[in-house]
Amino acid sequence: MTSPPPEITVLHVVPDLRRSAGGIAANAPALAEALAAQGIASRFLTRAFDPDAEIAARCLRAPTQGPNVAQLARAMAGMRAQVRAGARMVVHSHGLWDPLNHAGLRLAIDLGLGRIVSPHGMLLPWARAHKRRKKDLAWHLYQRRDLGRAELLHVTSQAEAEAVANHCRGARIAQVPLGIALPPESAPTRTRSPNGRKRLLFLGRLHRVKNLDTLIRAFAACAPRDWELRIIGPDEDGLTPALVARVAERGAAERITLAGPVWGAAKQAEIAAADALILPSHTENFGTVVAEALAAARPVITTTGSPWAELAKAGCGWWVAPDLVGLGGAIAALGATTAPERAAMGARGRALVARAYLWPQVGAQMAALYRQAAALRAEAARSGQGAAAQNPERLARLIGRAGE
Repeated sequence: MTSPPPEITVLHVVPDLRRSAGGIAANAPALAEALAAQGIASRFLTRAFDPDAEIAARCLRAPTQGPNVAQLARAMAGMRAQVRAGARMVVHSHGLWDPLNHAGLRLAIDLGLGRIVSPHGMLLPWARAHKRRKKDLAWHLYQRRDLGRAELLHVTSQAEAEAVANHCRGARIAQVPLGIALPPESAPTRTRSPNGRKRLLFLGRLHRVKNLDTLIRAFAACAPRDWELRIIGPDEDGLTPALVARVAERGAAERITLAGPVWGAAKQAEIAAADALILPSHTENFGTVVAEALAAARPVITTTGSPWAELAKAGCGWWVAPDLVGLGGAIAALGATTAPERAAMGARGRALVARAYLWPQVGAQMAALYRQAAALRAEAARSGQGAAAQNPERLARLIGRAGE
């Protein structure tokens, strides 16, 4: 028995879908599954993905040059045929600045498809200022126009909504958080360090935005001696030598470990093995790892650069300034808690996630956005198939430019 055709097919444009990229790459499989439950199919246009990923069969690799560009154009020709046959499709561009995101949105225009853009925090003040000259150039060349033409701009927090509204006057902005799966309830399962220390966990990319140098200094100065800090994640910026040197400088090599990246079940085991999690970032549009730790009933420390003011309000963690005073004070406060107090905080955090952040409800909200984008596009341009729909050579050049 054949499955019914999907109500809508979404082409997600994500430049890098490898696990090491973090962000939306880590959420893509769960997003696709949640959308499938709503009758929404997902395909992914990307330059790179892990061959063993759950979504590998749904990935279309965007080449940079050579005959593969023509192959990609033929794949897009199949999409044109589906559109002509009445299939409803939407292009969802994840992230800003990358030429592949721009090419995907141009493709949507040429095929007469609805467009959604998720900036994923890239317009928040710290992120916008980082490498500003290159971003200013992209903003004037295409990024401002791409955002202005989209049917919807999707954000994951109120802070991001405000930042996007400041850049894109009059845009339709829809706020939907990222989702999380609720794991079985568990107590800490790790074997304690030789000194019986409790564990504070950082889990994420080793990137300047994560503010890890400040974290190391704050932990070395303020954590009780019966706590250790475990830093886990892929090193994107070659920061490991400097961070190791900072640990040694503070005399904390015995209590602070940089352990490299983990994925999948090993990642969940690290969360289960921790007593608390910390995300010290300068800025986060969401911070999925915060939701993952809360779902596992672990208290969390994070910063006002993230959208997690709920931690303090719900009594499941600390929301502090991303500086030595803020992080150091929260680490000292965590160190003063008892095991029953941390368990109670964890239970409140798990309840918070269950109320608002589970994938079934997030998937339903995202499905509603795709339906809205498709309807808005149909209303605005019911007959537009676009020039590239009649010109495969132009389409090949368009997609090929994504890697230039």
